[in-house]
Amino acid sequence: MPLVALYLYLGVGSLFVFVAAFAVGKYVASREKRPKLFVSSVWWSKWERAVREEDADNWGKLLARAGRPFGWGKPEWVFLQVVCGSTVCFVILIWAWLMRVESFPVLSMCVAAAGSYLLPYFCLKMYAGYREEILSTDVARFINRFITLLENQVPVYSAMVKAARPTRKLKEYIPSLSEWNKDPEEALESFKRKLGIDDGVLLVSSMRTVEQLSAEQLSLTMQRLEWAVDNRRMFRHRKKIKSLGIAYSVIVYPAFYIGLLVAMFPWYKLLTEILDKYLT
Repeated sequence: MPLVALYLYLGVGSLFVFVAAFAVGKYVASREKRPKLFVSSVWWSKWERAVREEDADNWGKLLARAGRPFGWGKPEWVFLQVVCGSTVCFVILIWAWLMRVESFPVLSMCVAAAGSYLLPYFCLKMYAGYREEILSTDVARFINRFITLLENQVPVYSAMVKAARPTRKLKEYIPSLSEWNKDPEEALESFKRKLGIDDGVLLVSSMRTVEQLSAEQLSLTMQRLEWAVDNRRMFRHRKKIKSLGIAYSVIVYPAFYIGLLVAMFPWYKLLTEILDKYLT
């Protein structure tokens, strides 16, 4: 087996085994009310203070878009990144020591550790984009049904529940009847926080004024909201297509030119040999 492939299999395998064991251990620890991530409460509080001081806004937006998987915040995810990178680095060190390799794979270790460190962040970012796309589609479906139900004189909460039934994820965040009866404003605010996307902010802002609008104003307001949501979806699609074009230019074009140079190299060598033969 090639050495590079062995490094790759070893790093990826150890990473996935560690993540699986880590998730199971985290679940057991949360059930038994032990300190977070098997770290003492004193050290964990210091870690939280150190991590939350830097780039808190971007992480907060990302976690809101992703719906806070596992209930984790920025400290837990950064800790997972550090542990993943350190684990892969440690595994490669142990492997190099046991196999008695002649030249230590410093470059491979750095690349594998950096990749495993960034892997949780990229996975979280990909999931956030996937969730935002699903919720954006759900919001568009919700608005269409919500308008129709309100025009048929259905109460607001009943219209919310019925309009959310055909959605994929949005129906999971609809406030309960007890929350709605207790305080509709707080229920809508909680609904907005759980959605965590900009389309959700637009939706909740429009829903707060539903009862104060006439039928014509209500229809016009919700139609404008639907147009705004559709325009945001089209903007995200155009942005995604543009990023794919940039990635294509960065990845495919250099590979094509390198392959072309490699294919032309024998002809170039033959041409130089012929010129040397007849000109000297």
